[in-house]
Amino acid sequence: MSTSVTKVGGMVIVTQVIPQSETSIPLQTPGTAATQAPPPVTQGPVTKAPSPPPPKIDDMTAAYLRGEPQGLGVVQIIIGVLCILFSLTAAYSPILLAHAPFCLAVTFIVSGSLALAAVRRTSASLVCACLVWNLIGVLVGLAGVAYTCWLLADRPPSARLCDPDAIKEFVPTEQEMNRCVGRMRMLDVSIYGPLGLLLVLLVLQVCVAVTVSVFSAKAMKRRDHYAPIMVEVGDDRALLSGDVTLLDSDGEGTPTSLPNSP
Repeated sequence: MSTSVTKVGGMVIVTQVIPQSETSIPLQTPGTAATQAPPPVTQGPVTKAPSPPPPKIDDMTAAYLRGEPQGLGVVQIIIGVLCILFSLTAAYSPILLAHAPFCLAVTFIVSGSLALAAVRRTSASLVCACLVWNLIGVLVGLAGVAYTCWLLADRPPSARLCDPDAIKEFVPTEQEMNRCVGRMRMLDVSIYGPLGLLLVLLVLQVCVAVTVSVFSAKAMKRRDHYAPIMVEVGDDRALLSGDVTLLDSDGEGTPTSLPNSP
């Protein structure tokens, strides 16, 4: 390969003569040089910003939230509302006055609301109130289960409506009584169906209230405890620097040698 340099009118012209056998050297023209794209820029691995550490919570809050009180509180409120709505049927007929005691399910709404309030702002007073009201809810739920079982075991409403003692104007025959009971069969179904559903809901309420009470009691036991200090194994430099910092800040620490040091 030979090269010649020529100067013409203040310009330098470089001429290169390349043998035909040297095909490995690419020839570049002004047109191709302008259209050739620049080489892609290689970027290194993208480093993500470190995520902020999760907020620290005390032992009482951690023990209380471990029982999932938010979902359990919603269940208690729903059960309480359904029981109160069923108790309103006592206003339609004297036979349904036995449904009035179900209005005591307002305690379920109170206990569920306190459980939700303690989730939003966990404090010793709220957790204690939640514990007390859930214990009351357990007692009311057990009483409701027993009362509902007694209502299901009692005579059906059709038999009470067709009772000859309740009809003082005339004494019906046996055929008329059977006809009356047959016509009132739908009344029995419409009353015993919701009663069976309420029995299941009351059993569920007892289980939920017991669960919330257990975790509330555990949280109250841990209200004076602090979270343990986590020390990473093998981080001796951090421990030594922390000790030196504490000694410098106090100004009263004196370096002491280990008992087994020479």
